[in-house]
Amino acid sequence: MGDNSKQLIGAWTQALGTVVVAIGSTPSLPIHTSGRRGLGVIGNVLQATGNGLEAESQRKLTYGKLGNIIQATGNITVTTGLAIDFPTDTGERLVISGDLIQALGAVTALGSANRSYVVIGNSLQAIGNSLQAFGGVRILKENAHTMWQPGDGNEFLIAKGSWIQAFGAILLAIGLTSEWT
Repeated sequence: MGDNSKQLIGAWTQALGTVVVAIGSTPSLPIHTSGRRGLGVIGNVLQATGNGLEAESQRKLTYGKLGNIIQATGNITVTTGLAIDFPTDTGERLVISGDLIQALGAVTALGSANRSYVVIGNSLQAIGNSLQAFGGVRILKENAHTMWQPGDGNEFLIAKGSWIQAFGAILLAIGLTSEWT
C-alpha cells in the first residue's frame, strides 16, 4: 500500500472512529450504558488505528507524524479506561487523561499545518477533546459531592465535544481526499 493510500485510509478510519464515539456519547439516543461503552471502545480503537496509519504513512518525523502518534496514545488511554472495569474512578480518570492527550496530539500536528483544512480540522479536534475532558472532570467532581444522574448537563458537554472532534476529523479526511485525488 502506498503512503498516500495509507494516509487516506488512516484519515477516514480516524473520522469513522470519531463518529462512532460521538453517536455513543449522544444522550438523546436510546443506547444502554454498556452499548455506549462498547461504542466508545470501538470508536477509540478505530481512531488509534487511523492515527497509526497516518503516522506510518509519513517517512520523516514531523509535527504531523508526532501529533498522530500522540493522538493514538490518547485513544489507547481512553480505550483502557473504558474497557477495564476499575474498582474506583480510575477508568474515568484514564478517559479524561486520554482526551487531553488527544487534544495535545491535535495541537502538536498544527506545527506541520500547511493547509487551511489541516489547521481548522486539528483545531476542532483539540477543542472537542478538551470539552470532553472538561465534562468528564465536572462529572468526577459532582460524583465526589453528590450522586450524578444521567442526563445532567455534563453529559451534553461531552457529546458536544465528541461531535466537534468528529467534525474536525471529517474535515481533515475530506481535505486530504480532495488533495490526493
